[in-house]
Amino acid sequence: MLLRSTLVFSSAFLFAFPALAQNARIEGFTYAGSGCPVGTAAGVISPDQKALTVIFDRFEAQAGPGAARSANRAFCQLAVDLRFEPGWQVALFDATYRGFADLESGVQALHETSYYFSGSPLTSGPLTWSMVGPFTDNFSRTDSFATTVWSECGTVRPLNIKTNLYVTNRLAPARAGVVTNDTTDVQVRIEYALMYRRCPSP
Repeated sequence: MLLRSTLVFSSAFLFAFPALAQNARIEGFTYAGSGCPVGTAAGVISPDQKALTVIFDRFEAQAGPGAARSANRAFCQLAVDLRFEPGWQVALFDATYRGFADLESGVQALHETSYYFSGSPLTSGPLTWSMVGPFTDNFSRTDSFATTVWSECGTVRPLNIKTNLYVTNRLAPARAGVVTNDTTDVQVRIEYALMYRRCPSP
C-alpha cells in the first residue's frame, strides 16, 4: 500500500557562486511544467544575489490502479536569469537530487535531467537514474558531467534545468508506485574566460 498521507511533496534548488566571481549575480527565475504549475513554487534570492532557493509542493509522478495515465509523468523547467561581466563564462559542475519513492514490486521510477543555456545547441544530459520496486525510502543522486557545457562568450543567457519524473507499472499492472523530487542542490561555477579559453574579440 502507498502511504500517500505521509509524503511531503516539495523541492528546493540552490545555486551558489564562489567568492572569485564577485561580479556575478542571480537576478531571478521563471518556472513551468506539469510538476510545477503556476503558483506551486516560491523562490528566495539571497541578499548578495549569489544563491537562489526555489521550493515546489507538487512535483511528483505516480502509476497504479485508478491513477490517470497523465499522472505517470511530470516535469519542471527552471530558467535562471544570470548577470555577470563580459569575459566571464558560467558552467554547471554539480547537481544533487534528493527525493522519496514508494514503489511496489515490479514498478519502475525514472528521474531524468538536462541542462543547457538558452540559444545554445550544447546540452548536458539527459542524465538518467532509475529504480525498481519493491522500494520505500528516501533517495539521493548526483549528476556528474562528462563534458562541461559553458555559456557563450560575449552574451549572458538564462541557464535552463529541465527535470522529468516518470513512473510505470507496465510489468505489474495491479501494483502502484510514486516518486517525488524533494530537494535539489545545484552548484554553478563562474570562471574567468581567458583562464580556460579565449573569447573572440567583439
